[in-house]
Amino acid sequence: MSLIIPTYNEHENIGSLLQQVYVVLKETGCSFEVIVVDDDSPDGTWQVVQEMRSAYPNLHVLRRMQERGLARAVLRGWQEAQGEILAVMDGDLQHPPETLALLIEALEKQGGDIAVASRHVRGGGVSKWNIFRRGISWGATLAASWMLPGTLATVRDPMSGYFVIRRSVIEGCTLKPEGYKILLEVLARGHYQAVIEVPYIFIERQQGRSKLGLRQYREFITHLFCLAWETRELQRFVKYCLVGATGVLVNMGVLALLAGDGMAYVQAGAVAAETAIGTNFLLNEFWSFADHARRHSEIMPRLLRFFRFNLFCAGGAAIALLTLWLLTRYGGIHYLLSNLVGISVATVWNYGMNANLTWESARAKRKQL
Repeated sequence: MSLIIPTYNEHENIGSLLQQVYVVLKETGCSFEVIVVDDDSPDGTWQVVQEMRSAYPNLHVLRRMQERGLARAVLRGWQEAQGEILAVMDGDLQHPPETLALLIEALEKQGGDIAVASRHVRGGGVSKWNIFRRGISWGATLAASWMLPGTLATVRDPMSGYFVIRRSVIEGCTLKPEGYKILLEVLARGHYQAVIEVPYIFIERQQGRSKLGLRQYREFITHLFCLAWETRELQRFVKYCLVGATGVLVNMGVLALLAGDGMAYVQAGAVAAETAIGTNFLLNEFWSFADHARRHSEIMPRLLRFFRFNLFCAGGAAIALLTLWLLTRYGGIHYLLSNLVGISVATVWNYGMNANLTWESARAKRKQL
């Protein structure tokens, strides 16, 4: 097993972390190496590790002079690693070392391809996060699930930086990591069948300063868009929007036809709305989400998808109306512009819910230790 620890200005933490890690790994009985990849820390983190090498066998340090970034540091470590099992953890003592043994055990005894230390399953959590930080974390997780549908169905904590994978998961893959969320890259591009989540409590930093800032958040959003584009999920969203546009035409046409024949406009509107929902579902079923629909093309699964699509579209309609009312009544915005905003919000809602729940795109089985 090869453990990769990316670091930058962690000289106060790295010594204690390595001591604890070696105790845990020796108790597992597996052969291992530890690779610290340091981005030329001004505080001399790489020197601390270098001095410890004589006392700790199979401890290596890679000092990167030009490149920066946690995700790229992990990839650099993987390029040097010799193990068939690849592990990743932070160097700031916020990831409890004892969880590492549980992650390794999850792969060895439960047959998983990826084992993730998760804050968002039963038994997991964070120690002292305020409501603002919790909101950012959940917001990032939801953004990932909307732009990479199926992510949350595969793993509850795709933002985790603490995980173990089999080398076969990334063999033959072209990884293009940016920022600090390497697990997203693995989940989007890797080859795997089963993901196991191991609960852990994220510990507050005791020494040193957090590296998270506006730059890291910007890199995360950029990375997310790149992954969505290259996995063709962004193109799928465009298809979904085009289908929605045809639904408007169908709705207006049916309404004009029925009302013109004398049907009351309320009843005509209801029939027109359901007709548009039906045509939208068929276009999404056989075009936007055709690859997922083919997996379960029997009549009952298809009817269930139609029921879910109706349900989520009804929720989207309610969201659109609520947005229209709030922006017009309390925001002083013209009702046509408010309606456009409402439709946009409802479209994002509809796509996220349908992509993740109606046409579930999870590629792997999820288990919890």
